[in-house]
Amino acid sequence: MTDHVKRFSEVEMVRLAASGVAKVDLLGPRGTTLCTMDEIEAMAAMIVAAGVLPGHPADPARQPYFVEVEGSIR
Repeated sequence: MTDHVKRFSEVEMVRLAASGVAKVDLLGPRGTTLCTMDEIEAMAAMIVAAGVLPGHPADPARQPYFVEVEGSIR
């Protein structure tokens, strides 16, 4: 069984990203809680498409950094 990835068109990506940005712009921190997952994904895709981030997304330097805390839960 193959997993199908939902992709959106360029027009839909721009529309979703603009919708998410408008929520944050108009409502500030409250707007961030109202963004849908599709809007967040579209905003991230717009950042990548705009070439704002250096390198390739899979580069080790661009991977998330998780801080280990002493006495963490096991």
